[in-house]
Amino acid sequence: MSFLTITALMSAFAIAFFVTALAVPPVIRLCERRGWVQYPGGRRIHARPTGNVGGIAIYAGFVTALLATFIFSALDPALRRSEFEVLRIWLLLCGGTLIFLVMWLDDVAELSWFPKFVAQIGAALIAVGPYLWDQQRYPDALGLLTEARGILLTAFNLPFVGQVSLWDVSPWLAVVATVFWLGWMANTINWSDGLDGLAAGVSLIAALMLAFHALRLDPPQITIALLPLALAGACAGFLIFNLPPARIFMGDSGAEFLGFMLGVCAIIGGAKLATVLLVLGVPILDVAWLIIARTISGKRPTRGGRDHLHHRLLDSGLSQRQILALYWGLSAGFGLLGIADISPYAKLTGLALLLLIGAGLIVYATRRVAVQPSR
Repeated sequence: MSFLTITALMSAFAIAFFVTALAVPPVIRLCERRGWVQYPGGRRIHARPTGNVGGIAIYAGFVTALLATFIFSALDPALRRSEFEVLRIWLLLCGGTLIFLVMWLDDVAELSWFPKFVAQIGAALIAVGPYLWDQQRYPDALGLLTEARGILLTAFNLPFVGQVSLWDVSPWLAVVATVFWLGWMANTINWSDGLDGLAAGVSLIAALMLAFHALRLDPPQITIALLPLALAGACAGFLIFNLPPARIFMGDSGAEFLGFMLGVCAIIGGAKLATVLLVLGVPILDVAWLIIARTISGKRPTRGGRDHLHHRLLDSGLSQRQILALYWGLSAGFGLLGIADISPYAKLTGLALLLLIGAGLIVYATRRVAVQPSR
């Protein structure tokens, strides 16, 4: 890689980091002035009223860094994007902006589950873009029919099976899979945002792993790597103020935006689902378990409560920093396994181990504490 290419990659992270970090203090003052704060009590464990629309800073940092990458595209041929990739950039920005704005409204006005669900579906459909009506495949740089006009989960790899092509089965199956994946990722990060530094930390690790994965491919996906690097920079800049005790929370506007963007980064430029599943394995398992447990007990799955795994671990006696170390350690360790050049059998074994660890943590935490009722 040339010096300019390396500079562009570093700049994507640095710009997002500094813009986010510089934006947080004004956002804190804005939240205090407008009363956009979360008060202690119930399932909330903080000690004082704390601003809860930190997503404004995350959004500003990511978007600024992403737009800045177009400057490098004009200077370095290695950073020039195809027309399909440029379209996807604008689609992810439009979809991400929709989910950010609706969730910002939720942070300050507490919307019901339905408008938030509609926003998630709408953002995902915006990401799919023109493929909704133009389901034709277009040739890539090598002349292969692998391009689509939109962001689409077209295929994924299964160990010992190989590539499973969704759009070979049905174009609409690919659309449904994309919408489901992006909604699942948005909710996974949002539901993990119950402990200072947890959502931002695991999102930072996931974004870095996706960037490393893109750069390790042959040939490296340099322009694709710019996206998760910008996302990682925004997470790192926000973490400065979000580590326990947090001075600001990202809110749904930040958490769902991060989850949506991680979901996009995992499928754009070729599916990297295994990497994300390994990095976010414990939070994803927690979401699945909560949906099943709440449904069995007759509760609405989307209703908030103190039954998340991180809450149970906290109630079992672990400190916030110990729980962060546990989550971050598992995310980093299994993320490295996801991008390592090892056999599919080894990765499948790693995924099975992750599931066992996650299930073990859930059983341990459930046995140690009694779930507190939602308020």
